[in-house]
Order: sequence, then structure tokens, then C-alpha cells
Amino acid sequence: MMRGRLLSVLFAGSVGAAAAFAQVPDPTRPPDALLAPVADGGAAAPVETGVQTVILRRGGKSGAVINGQYVVVGDKLGDKRVLKISESEVVLEGEGGREVIKATPAIEKVPAKKVAAAKRRPRGSTEK
Repeated sequence: MMRGRLLSVLFAGSVGAAAAFAQVPDPTRPPDALLAPVADGGAAAPVETGVQTVILRRGGKSGAVINGQYVVVGDKLGDKRVLKISESEVVLEGEGGREVIKATPAIEKVPAKKVAAAKRRPRGSTEK
């Protein structure tokens, strides 16, 4: 008898928890604008997003993912050819000239300021 009540309480609790979790949106789901079909019923046009990732290989061909397409130096991306892949950009060349696509357009790398060795105090020194 007690076992039957315990099972029914556990079952009721799990049903309530499942209903609560059903209302939480999936954080990995793409935005609705990307999932919506276009008006003519065909596939949605790809969203221009630029460089998603860069893969640098020592002694091998580095690659990049641009607008969802994996490319290496020498490959064509649309009507442009990939000239160079570095950690911060991909250089393309086409009929309109060269185009540089930054991996992180809003971030500029600047070297850290180096302190001259003469100005540094030696370790363990108590002199001021």
C-alpha cells in the first residue's frame, strides 16, 4: 500500500517536472529567422556571416570555414580564390580585386608594451 502511494507521488512529480521543462527554449536552436522558409517555398538563402573559424596547420594546408564552407588556400569561394589564411584574416581575390575578411573584425591585436630590462628591478632585491 505504502509502495503504491510512493510510486504514484513520484510519477505525478515527474509529470509536473516534464511540463515545466517543456517550456524552456533550447539554447542550441538557431534563430527562427534562419529556420523560416522563403516565400516561394524553396530553401532559405544563406546568411552572410564571414569567417566562422580558422584552422592553422604547421607544414600543412591551413583551412577556414567561411559562410559554412570549408576552404583551403587555392580553393574557390563563389567567384573568388582563397589567397591566404592567417589567424586573423582570410584574403580572397576575384575580378573586383582583393578582399580581406577579418575573423574578428571588431578586435585588433596590438603587442603588449615591453618594459626595458634596465628599468626592471632584479628579483629578490630590496633596493628602491
